[in-house]
Amino acid sequence: MSFIPYKIKDDGKMKQLKKKDFKLEKELQSLVEENLKELFGITFLATEYSTGQRHGGRMDTIGIDENNSPVILEYKRNKNQNIINQALFYLDWLVDHKSAFELLVRDTLNQKIEIDWSSPRVLCIAEEFNKYDTYAVDQMKRPIELIQYRIFEDDLFALDILTAAEESKGNNKSSTNKDYSVDYHLKNGSERIKRLFDELRDFTIELADDVVESPRKFYIAYRIIRNFLCIDIHKEHLLIYLRIEPAEVDLEHHMLRDVSEIGHFGTGDLEVRVESEDDIELAKDLVEKAYDNSGS
Repeated sequence: MSFIPYKIKDDGKMKQLKKKDFKLEKELQSLVEENLKELFGITFLATEYSTGQRHGGRMDTIGIDENNSPVILEYKRNKNQNIINQALFYLDWLVDHKSAFELLVRDTLNQKIEIDWSSPRVLCIAEEFNKYDTYAVDQMKRPIELIQYRIFEDDLFALDILTAAEESKGNNKSSTNKDYSVDYHLKNGSERIKRLFDELRDFTIELADDVVESPRKFYIAYRIIRNFLCIDIHKEHLLIYLRIEPAEVDLEHHMLRDVSEIGHFGTGDLEVRVESEDDIELAKDLVEKAYDNSGS
């Protein structure tokens, strides 16, 4: 990490915070599991999930993200210690045992959820990865994400995303997420709506290099670690859903609606309806606000 944390004291002076370490890997795992929803938008399903006697492995943490995709999390307290090979093994096992995961979801959450198998992910969390690790993951073209952590005195915990999943590239409109693509969704829109989408999409992707574009069945999601924007394309309008508290904006505006208690495709409690060029600038301002809210 390139940032050095300082605490601003009551007298206005700064104190550099000293780095700390977890004594045990389990401490890191427990902290992340207790905060999965806040950190990554992931619903916890199980810890130390066994792959069975034949395969002889245990996934550190398994969950389901806000797009209903399976997520495996693997931790290492210090350096990577072969974590990437483990990630590949567990990812392949999971894809080959879909019914086991679906049963786990049903039994744990006590509800039937349509699992999105187009984008299972593995998050590898370690104190440090090296350039060879990031290069290897980039070459693999697999949905493995490397995340470094640091813990400091005064209970400060920080994450640094080194690599995002391959679906993040977002520079090719025809790039497919197996079953779904941007083109798949654009078939719903008129030529005018396609132009509005392209303008909003380009703006969103250019916010930062680490913006992940993820076409899903009913919407296109954009995230850093968790979704900050979802776009639902209709023939004559766009519905965009943002990670913004509705109370933070003027809901009297005709484009905006609080959908926190209303079912909708995508994630986010604020709905923005975009119909024309006149709407696009406000939409961009709110997208940037949602991006900032994502902790970037």
